[in-house]
Amino acid sequence: MVFVVGGLSTFAVGRLFGLAELFIMGAALITCVIVAVLLVSIQRPNIEIGRHVQPAEPEAGQTLHIGLSLHTNSRVPACDVYEFVEDGGKVHIALAPLPSGQVARANYQIATHHRGNLILGPSIVELSDPLGLSRRSKPLGQTTEVTVFPQSVTIDLPHPVTSNGDLVDFIRRAIRHQPTSSEFKSIREYSTGDDPRRINWKVSAKREDLVVNEYENELELDLQVVLDTQSQSYSPEGFERAVSVAASFARSVSRQDDDNFMKVGFTCGSRHFDITTVAQSEEVLKHLAEVDTSTHKVFSSTQREPAHLKVDIIISGKKDSQRIESIWTHNGSARIVAVIFCEDSTSPVNLPPHWFVLSCQHLEQFAENWRSLSSQSAEPFV
Repeated sequence: MVFVVGGLSTFAVGRLFGLAELFIMGAALITCVIVAVLLVSIQRPNIEIGRHVQPAEPEAGQTLHIGLSLHTNSRVPACDVYEFVEDGGKVHIALAPLPSGQVARANYQIATHHRGNLILGPSIVELSDPLGLSRRSKPLGQTTEVTVFPQSVTIDLPHPVTSNGDLVDFIRRAIRHQPTSSEFKSIREYSTGDDPRRINWKVSAKREDLVVNEYENELELDLQVVLDTQSQSYSPEGFERAVSVAASFARSVSRQDDDNFMKVGFTCGSRHFDITTVAQSEEVLKHLAEVDTSTHKVFSSTQREPAHLKVDIIISGKKDSQRIESIWTHNGSARIVAVIFCEDSTSPVNLPPHWFVLSCQHLEQFAENWRSLSSQSAEPFV
């Protein structure tokens, strides 16, 4: 605009007063603008953009490393590429002139501040003439949606075969004292807590130590992780901690050994998931990436096998015993219960004395407390 206004003004003054120098200067300024517009208009770069994101399954708080590949399908002059990112920001990439068929690469990083879907792009290429008088923008490619999972900590499931800890010992004792009429499998040495009804007295009489019978179809464990999503139970920070605790359990499912894989159920408000394979744990993580508190969602109830030993891990906010007992009853009244509170509250908790109760003011505290209940054993329990 400066060149156009200045050129027209100079051209008019030169023409009015008959000054050839001003006339030529004004004409030159206007000509520069016309040439600049023509140069930008005839340049039509054809660029395909691709994005590679690391890590592939990012968690909130991690830094994303994005690799851009720009493949040229025509000659590309020197130009600027802008990649739009979250919160209205953009990343600038200065692209040198490239012939057709070349690939230019660039990298940038962005921090993830919260869980949920993160949109990368769209990108635009901006062309300009050498004098910077004219610019033109062109969109490139599509956007890329990245799921940012909740933050998590490394914990172990209370597996009666591969874990140790107070909760695991409680589960083992409950299993050992369950009567069974299953098909005989083998014998093993007696361990503290074994049901005396399983002692094989005939074989024990021929040995120095007691031995017990094992059966082909031992009692199965029905483990359910329940996330309370009622808004009145949490502050915003407390709910994020609760979601992170639930995500930690979902991550622990995916780290299980195939030989000792334990099926786990997840209930998050009105949604229920049955994880029977490692791949299915990602569905839970994706749901947790977008879950929010609600005041109207109906709590999901699940059908549970009466013959299985039911174990519940309930994640909630305020220490409201009435709310916790409602969840426990609605979920099928498990025999063994661990409750994790993610809010700092001084209200009394009148829960059954044999329940396990943990506090989670921050994730590291939860991880430390949980390891006393369940941690990976050096040797599988036999």
